Amino acid sequence: MHLGEVSSWSSIQSISLMRERTLDFLWLELTNRCNLQCVHCYTDSGPHSGDRDILTIDDYVSIMVQARALGCSKMQFIGGEPQLNIDFRELLVKAKTLGFEFIEVFSNLTRLADETVQYAADNGICFATSVYSNEASGHDAITRVKSSHARTMANLKMLIGAGIETRAAIIVMDRNKDTVCQTKDFLLRLGVRHVSSGETREFGRGEQILAQKARLSGLCGHCWSGKLCIAPDGEAYPCVMARQWPVGNVLETPLAEIVRGRQLERIRQVIFDEVWLPKVAPKVRREDETLLEGSLCPPAEQTCGPDSGAPDCAPELSSPRQREVPADEPEPQPAEECPQSCTPIDESTCEPMACPQSCLPNRVE
Repeated sequence: MHLGEVSSWSSIQSISLMRERTLDFLWLELTNRCNLQCVHCYTDSGPHSGDRDILTIDDYVSIMVQARALGCSKMQFIGGEPQLNIDFRELLVKAKTLGFEFIEVFSNLTRLADETVQYAADNGICFATSVYSNEASGHDAITRVKSSHARTMANLKMLIGAGIETRAAIIVMDRNKDTVCQTKDFLLRLGVRHVSSGETREFGRGEQILAQKARLSGLCGHCWSGKLCIAPDGEAYPCVMARQWPVGNVLETPLAEIVRGRQLERIRQVIFDEVWLPKVAPKVRREDETLLEGSLCPPAEQTCGPDSGAPDCAPELSSPRQREVPADEPEPQPAEECPQSCTPIDESTCEPMACPQSCLPNRVE
């Protein structure tokens, strides 16, 4: 395998044509409400922001059934805080029953029922959360809820103790940028295997922090292919971060028509051309087999996801490819300093849903 400048755009374009009308990964937003009030929240969620919660449990089940019929095998429950939906447990069980191969819950982990932990442990459900500081005061200042750090840490330890695959992300902003390395080291020592960091982006309350309006360049680019987000009011978006570009509503249009519709096709093509392609064009795999698998990943420093801090080029995912951990493996040692760069991923098996952690932690400016 070798890397080189792109010499044949037809191969790249063929990927777009093959993948733009598929559904591989589904974000299902169970509520816009949240018990925290994070200063940077991409959905502008809070305790009283559930006015857009229209979908019923029957609606959510119907969406999942339709998604499976389209071949979708991976999904993430998001919010707000998804566990605030009174039907959360039932929907979690239904997703597993329907045969989704990968299921992740993105939660602030300030609340976590024992029954949920047990079910997740027994059924391979993954969790993801955000941690803003190793210090309670720093974390709570960002969530704007006292003792949120203590509750999140307690439940994070519970998940790790139960053997549940869990990732943590740190959103970097002025108020916590000086403690990112310490926070990553703290989480690794806690037993979190997958830790990433990412900058605040101009979505939701992040607009206020950055004084910027949402724009396509704020996306990572991977939502050009096979991904869709359904909000609590039924609106469909190409990405959790792309609320300015709705592509239909599941209360009015069958999911298959949205996925195969011209509106989603157009926005995916724009994201492909203007966001994703410029990031991979300089060093793209030229092997036809790899190209046809649609397995192109940009350098690992690009972050994406509900909290803009998902690992590498996996927007939605806690599980880069897993490895067996030797019983005698020593605990991670404190990093002397933050690495200043990330090595571009260079593996034939690299794909948006399973990129290895080519560098940990990610770049910290």
